[in-house]
Amino acid sequence: RDRLAFEATMMDGQPNREEDQASLLSEGRLGPNQSAADPGICSCLSVKYYQPLFDVDTKDVVDRMLMSVLPHKATGFLQMIKDSPDFYGPFWVSTTLLFTIAVVGNLLSWTKFQQLQGSSAEDSWEYDFEMVVTCMCVVYGWAVGAPVALWFTLRYLLVQIKLATVGCAYGYSLVPFVPAALLCGVPADWVSWLVLLLAGMISSLFLLRVFGGLVLGNVPKQAV
Repeated sequence: RDRLAFEATMMDGQPNREEDQASLLSEGRLGPNQSAADPGICSCLSVKYYQPLFDVDTKDVVDRMLMSVLPHKATGFLQMIKDSPDFYGPFWVSTTLLFTIAVVGNLLSWTKFQQLQGSSAEDSWEYDFEMVVTCMCVVYGWAVGAPVALWFTLRYLLVQIKLATVGCAYGYSLVPFVPAALLCGVPADWVSWLVLLLAGMISSLFLLRVFGGLVLGNVPKQAV
């Protein structure tokens, strides 16, 4: 009985969130698009701020990945993501890419060791874990830094676009490099150069098709 009385007291003493929000709105201390629980400028430090960027299903990710390797359809990419860009797909694309590079690199190192075994002073082959760390720094650093630089460039060209949209598009543009990294396991230098060149062309063409129309549409008429 005492416990029920205590819970009832707590419920009676709990502030009404709707009344608080209406009061803050009337006093001008709360914006029309904010709630009483909105942390404001510090919202970027909360998990809920990034939750919409990972709220995507498998079908959406697969469709976006397929469009990234079919540049002739890339003009519809922004229409596809609309107001729902995601970082889930780009994160796993980047993660898959870095582990693929690390595994293929160590596989080539092991193959070379096997070919030179007997003529080399090395008695055993060791897995190069530092290659994983290096790939992680390079791939993640590039996947974060390049979209930011691209976003600043687009803003300089007067293109109004969200950073999340640019990051999403750039993340999916790395998809062609995953099979290219696998094919680099073929012990022939010309194959590696060929597949990397092809992957770079597909990725660049995808980005050009996605953002090219926006840039041309914002070019001042006097500059044409």
